[in-house]
Amino acid sequence: MRHHQLIIATFLTVFSFSAGCQNIRKGSHTSGNTVTARAITRLPVQLVESSGIAVSGSNRIWSHEDSGNKNELYCFDTTGALLRTLLISNAVNIDWEDIAAGDDNSLYIGDFGNNNNSRKDLTIYIIPDPETITGDVAEAGTIHFTLSDQTAFPPPATSRNYDIEAMAWHADSLYLFTKDRSKPFTGITKMYALPASPGTYTARLAGSQFIGNTVESGRITAADINQNTGELVLLTNQKIVSFRDYPENGFFEGTKTEYFFATPPGQNEALAFTGNRKLYMTEEGKGDTPGFLYEIILPAPLSVGKLPETRQGLSVYPNPARDLIRLSEMPLEPVHIYNLEGKEVFTAALPANEVNLSQLVPGAYILSARLKEEISRCLFLKQ
Repeated sequence: MRHHQLIIATFLTVFSFSAGCQNIRKGSHTSGNTVTARAITRLPVQLVESSGIAVSGSNRIWSHEDSGNKNELYCFDTTGALLRTLLISNAVNIDWEDIAAGDDNSLYIGDFGNNNNSRKDLTIYIIPDPETITGDVAEAGTIHFTLSDQTAFPPPATSRNYDIEAMAWHADSLYLFTKDRSKPFTGITKMYALPASPGTYTARLAGSQFIGNTVESGRITAADINQNTGELVLLTNQKIVSFRDYPENGFFEGTKTEYFFATPPGQNEALAFTGNRKLYMTEEGKGDTPGFLYEIILPAPLSVGKLPETRQGLSVYPNPARDLIRLSEMPLEPVHIYNLEGKEVFTAALPANEVNLSQLVPGAYILSARLKEEISRCLFLKQ
């Protein structure tokens, strides 16, 4: 019993009793940080519905509008002056939601907004560094993709977590993050990965993370990665969630830090690094009035120790769950589930990487399984 009580205490400390699910050895969680979004300028009138941004060079910011607007990118500066308009000739703006910049400053434009979770035409447009394009028209390469775990269009209301509104480039791959529209709301973002080159792909489900228990705190609207430091940031209306010091591409296995806005701005839509600790953010306007460009300075991160070179980890999805959870990896031994008093309440010998929870009453539980040479444990919620 003492052993299990120690496990529980560790989980409560590391995860602040969120529904996040990770290996105990992996990462840590800090919260309570406050940041200020300082309004710099009102956006150009062409960007009433700014939905994604990328920074190119000194004082040059690219953005676009979302669903049903023009298939154009707009470059502006920190005075709000429109510097350039670039038409993407072979694109249609069904629902453009984010931009990601590659290491060569090429831009990836995500036409993957999917409010109703019913789209089968998810697309990402690729253009070279816009600063190298002469004239005001560009032709894009295209990525067409589907999501590996979506089989219904739309799925039941309880599983509507396929709306993608955030994207980041990292190491020749694109990482997409969902904006949860499930009812009841789960507060979980799912992460998908696919190659950052033209083609037709199935985007691989690469992880999931609990973000917040309300729509304002838990719906992801933008993402970016600092290519110098590797820091991943995700945006909601109430906070920025940061992941640092992760192994390889395991963002959710790193140190998670939440930065809450001292005064939440409007409808936060886009986010991009413009320095190691400085970000630009845009919001959606109202009526015919554009929103603002904001500057955000993140506090210096706390120092963390060097991560182990080789680690195995476990995550489960969905979390919270109702009757079934799926494991990210196949355990070597039966899975054990404990309640928060340390009592084992269920053991599952797995023919497949899933566990039926129908026999458990709603509440918080700890799942324990052996992966390779170590025991991995994670906290999950049964609804």
